[in-house]
Amino acid sequence: MAMKAPPRALKPKPARTPAAPARQPGITRTNTRRDGEGTRERILDAAEELFAAHGFHGTSMRDVAEVIGSGIALVTYHFGTKDVLFSTVIKRRAAYMAHERIRALDAARARVQGKALPVEDLVSGYVWPFVERSVAGGKGWKNYSLFVARHANSPEFSKVLSEHYDPVARQYLNEFERTFPGMPQKDLYYAFSFMVGAMVATVAEPGRVEHLSFGQIKASDVEEVFKRMLPFLSAGFKSLVPQPS
Repeated sequence: MAMKAPPRALKPKPARTPAAPARQPGITRTNTRRDGEGTRERILDAAEELFAAHGFHGTSMRDVAEVIGSGIALVTYHFGTKDVLFSTVIKRRAAYMAHERIRALDAARARVQGKALPVEDLVSGYVWPFVERSVAGGKGWKNYSLFVARHANSPEFSKVLSEHYDPVARQYLNEFERTFPGMPQKDLYYAFSFMVGAMVATVAEPGRVEHLSFGQIKASDVEEVFKRMLPFLSAGFKSLVPQPS
């Protein structure tokens, strides 16, 4: 006799697959963003070093890609063009520099309570953050200081540098005018330019002065460097104030 098939109700039910846990919103996006930010930083570090060593025209997007071990498509994905990459390299550390300079300016203003600022406060507030970071800020800041020194006086790059540095520079120039009301504005601009030039040159080629001094001067001793730099630059501003005849 043929066996009957078991009733449908008695057939074993297939095991239920446990439901997958609900995806936590934002986790994947956050990790992706963090990975992307890390990649951008590596690209900026590589570009900063290459621009410092070889200049804008001596560096290609492919060079940057090779340094980080990737294809050029990754670099262009994040920055598009070399002009954008160059501007972003400037902007990244210029933002920190602006913050430190404004903080120094606000502290000096608070001390004098509405009076004209001593020239030493203005010189120190503008120059010290750049000198200190270039010497004590590690490889990245050293590359950046060389990068700025290489491009600062080039008419080709003055516009992009001005975009990131002029707003704070003009605040300092306004305070210099209050400190030296009798100085012709043209002379004030000259003095400010000389100050910036000395600042950039000091950190760009420290080995030069070490050789000239037969090792007496150590450019890495930033406090000793600035101790001489501050009165020298301050006296330069004072010397351009017209004297009564």
